[in-house]
Amino acid sequence: MMRKIFLYLLVSFFASSCVTRLKSPLVQGNICNSNNQPLKEVKVCLNNECVLTNEKGYFNFKRKIFKEFVMVGGEAPPIIYNLTISKKTYKDTIIYYSSLHGGANVDLKIVYNNIVLNQKLKRE
Repeated sequence: MMRKIFLYLLVSFFASSCVTRLKSPLVQGNICNSNNQPLKEVKVCLNNECVLTNEKGYFNFKRKIFKEFVMVGGEAPPIIYNLTISKKTYKDTIIYYSSLHGGANVDLKIVYNNIVLNQKLKRE
């Protein structure tokens, strides 16, 4: 009897010990101006990682995952990021995102369709 309990605990331990967690979701989208024309070479930063949009205004950040040792009932980590968008002659835009238990969803994909940047007003 004691042997069965020990074996059950051992199997439970290994079954719940190592899980995959999401560090950063797949984030993609496109940037356009107020006339709905794509903007190329816009600097898009996800926290500290930056990319430039292509000629169609498209940007993409790959999903980042990690392995974590967790016991049964362990909570998933939050997903929190800032998406900073900037280009000369345009107003900077910052998008804040947070999901308290988003780290459990390793397939999380966030798509931003047509983020519109407005031009800065010229001073006379």
